[in-house]
Amino acid sequence: MPNISGAMAARMLARGIRNRIQNKPLSVSFEITHACTANCWHCNWGGPIKEERLGAEEYAAICRELRPVVSHASGGEPLARGDVYDIVDAMTNKGGLPWMIVVTNSSNLTPERFFRLKDSGMHQLSTSLDFPDERHDEFRRIPGLFDRMAEVVPEIARRSSDTDDILLNVCITAWNYKDIGDMVRVAKDWGVPINFSVYTHLRVQDRAGLIEGDGLDGLAESIQEVIDLRNAGYPVYTTPRVLWKFHRFLTEGGIGGCQAGRRFLVINPDGRLTPCAMVMAYFDRQEDMLEKFTKQNTCEQCYISTRANTEKSFKEFVQDNSDAFLKILTPWRN
Repeated sequence: MPNISGAMAARMLARGIRNRIQNKPLSVSFEITHACTANCWHCNWGGPIKEERLGAEEYAAICRELRPVVSHASGGEPLARGDVYDIVDAMTNKGGLPWMIVVTNSSNLTPERFFRLKDSGMHQLSTSLDFPDERHDEFRRIPGLFDRMAEVVPEIARRSSDTDDILLNVCITAWNYKDIGDMVRVAKDWGVPINFSVYTHLRVQDRAGLIEGDGLDGLAESIQEVIDLRNAGYPVYTTPRVLWKFHRFLTEGGIGGCQAGRRFLVINPDGRLTPCAMVMAYFDRQEDMLEKFTKQNTCEQCYISTRANTEKSFKEFVQDNSDAFLKILTPWRN
């Protein structure tokens, strides 16, 4: 959990419990555009796209109906929309929920845009990193992107009042698993935390990105390196339990019990609901999604960070967020 106040942690916990009881999602990703300034190896979006898009108040109405604990403004590239600030402002309640994260590839990111998003109500900005060096440019197909991030991200971190205002997000793939320890070191050098997810072939039907065979032993070594760095004080959000569950997912070829549509879901640019970003099924209401998709869902072919964090048992949630619970139980320490 980010470095949040005890009061905010208590509100998040209360809404999370309520939503689990009432089958409301914990996390909703608003893909406000599928157009993107990048054309990544592992993603099905890229370049300009002709699409129908809702306005800020229409997204806000959907957000109020679903009342998630965490909302993401994502894409595509959300900063490609000139009204992204209005969208964030409409969907957030100053000082309240949902916790708003904007997800970007940083190609259009400037400190000025970051602080305008903060003023609009964004709690945190998440920016993708695939390699700890210029290989990131090739993966994203944006020349000079890594150098741009190496300048902009540390500047934002220096100027921001909270060390968790911006973080790096890494998708572990067969192409970069040997480098994840170095990406943790980059995060520390830049003064920001880092979070991990794991690759699935469902977006682009390319199994080359899955870590298999002898690579799983190398992944185990890399995961242990990340855990050792985390124990040494490096800013790693992802808990050891979740990291090892990524390894289990790849070793076993899947993890059952997916709660897409219930614990998490996606809003498309036109406002239609999708259970997850890898499923091309569209619904107008969550109730229809639960009945026609979630109840019959047997997919086990992804274990992305969103799924890993929204499908935790209460015991796992408490264990993984002990600092937040300490703030709730000892507010005088905050």
